[in-house]
Amino acid sequence: MRDSASRLHPEESILFQVYTRYGKCYTFNGNKTTSRKSKQGGMGNGLEIMLDIQQDEYLPIWRETNETSLEAGIRVQIHSQDEPPYIHQLGFGVSPGFQTFVSCQEQRLTYLPQPWGNCRSTSKEKFPGYDTYSISACRLLCETNEVLRVCSCRMVHMPGTADICPPSKINCVDKALAQLQKNSGDTCPCETPCNLTRYGKELSMVKIPSKGSARYLSRKYDKSEDYIRDNFLVLDIFFEALNYETIEQKKAYDVAGLLGDIGGQMGLFIGASILTVLEILDYIYEVIKHRLKRLLRPQKEEKKTKQQTSTVATVGLEEIKAKQEPNDMTRSHPEGRTPTPSSPTTTTLSHTLSAITPGT
Repeated sequence: MRDSASRLHPEESILFQVYTRYGKCYTFNGNKTTSRKSKQGGMGNGLEIMLDIQQDEYLPIWRETNETSLEAGIRVQIHSQDEPPYIHQLGFGVSPGFQTFVSCQEQRLTYLPQPWGNCRSTSKEKFPGYDTYSISACRLLCETNEVLRVCSCRMVHMPGTADICPPSKINCVDKALAQLQKNSGDTCPCETPCNLTRYGKELSMVKIPSKGSARYLSRKYDKSEDYIRDNFLVLDIFFEALNYETIEQKKAYDVAGLLGDIGGQMGLFIGASILTVLEILDYIYEVIKHRLKRLLRPQKEEKKTKQQTSTVATVGLEEIKAKQEPNDMTRSHPEGRTPTPSSPTTTTLSHTLSAITPGT
């Protein structure tokens, strides 16, 4: 969409008033139900507007306050429709006498909740005074609560239904906001939303009016060339391309990945160590087994030798006994006498046999 100051639609259709710390401001395309969309990217396919800042109507400055503005120009903030403007801290300046080109790139950021991150879910609960949670809404709510606590009123741009602070309490409000800014990290911790949309910006400027257009603009708007040079500016905001960049925060290790990595490391290192230990134990077992065999082998051979010796001795005595008994019988029978119950030879052999037999 391409509009200039002379061809703006009625204010109600594309602009609506909002109050900020700087006073009355205007938001373009802030209505969610009738939002306007660009059909293509590039210069000339966004918002182009010429403004007369009318420096002659600026109020004189007698002393400095938190709302005092020493510059000439306008302050602009590009934000999503879900968050309120926080222009005094997040806005950028546009100077008169220049045409400023603002190339935008939409970025969608996704953060992780606890225990991996510190983000706050935008749909978890309703945020007081706003439809969705945002850092800007959180800061405005903290400022409102602090001003209500100290001054018992609120500024016109603050949410709520409390009474608006009269001019006599401006000093009280300034002191309360200054003290809050010093201790904002402790008294007002605003968490990052888990889903955030922001717009990256690239600014460039050219000087206006040119020598050829100064006289034309002077005749068209019935203003002097010096007035146009000191008060006119052109702002051109457009998307670089009709796409967006996604920045997503992911878990470094989830449960499945952690178990998988542990299993892989155990299989690679601890598994090799176990095999080595088992091989060492197997080697020790084989050594002990071999030593025991060597220790038990002489005893078995000694027993075997004793068994062989006893058997030979027994057989030899029996043969001797068998040979000597007929001789004894022959010696006693020729004379026709009865043989004696035992002969000295037989007794000797019997004792010898008895002495050898227990050793078998």
